[in-house]
Amino acid sequence: MTIDNPLYELALKRRSVRSYGPAHIDDDIIHEIMKVALTAPSSFGHRPVEFVVVRDKAMIQKIGASKRMGGSQIDGADAVVVVMVKTANERAAEFWIEDGAIASAYLLLAAEQYNLGACWVHIRNRMGQKETSDVEIRRLLQIPDGYTVLNLVAMGEKAENKRPYTESDLPMDHIHYNRF
Repeated sequence: MTIDNPLYELALKRRSVRSYGPAHIDDDIIHEIMKVALTAPSSFGHRPVEFVVVRDKAMIQKIGASKRMGGSQIDGADAVVVVMVKTANERAAEFWIEDGAIASAYLLLAAEQYNLGACWVHIRNRMGQKETSDVEIRRLLQIPDGYTVLNLVAMGEKAENKRPYTESDLPMDHIHYNRF
């Protein structure tokens, strides 16, 4: 039996892209991608995840420099989404990492839907040039206290083509039913 599964087909194609072409992503496409991110579930339905979409090339460079190692992964991206979570709320703060990660996964899949390259760039517990990457990025973007930056999602025209996964690439033995 063959079951139509467009989300699975999309997930097979989605690979981390760290090299971007010069094409500009239309603002309407960015808006559609961000709408998808806003549909991500969150703990207790608090919706603590917020985003800063950065399109300015000079600011993208500064954000990349705010991560001592690995920040260059955003070089050349046409847009960088800063994923942050409002951690001031004690109840929402318990699951802030999970909430931000789910929203980021939605961003990555939404970017693939538009055939854009995208890459998760980790910020939590990473060092910047003088302080943590989180502190340096919040300062650059004037993010108020009470928020914590989890990661960045860089997006742009794919300048590298990675083959999609196939079912034979998947570790199907990692799926267990009813018991291990």
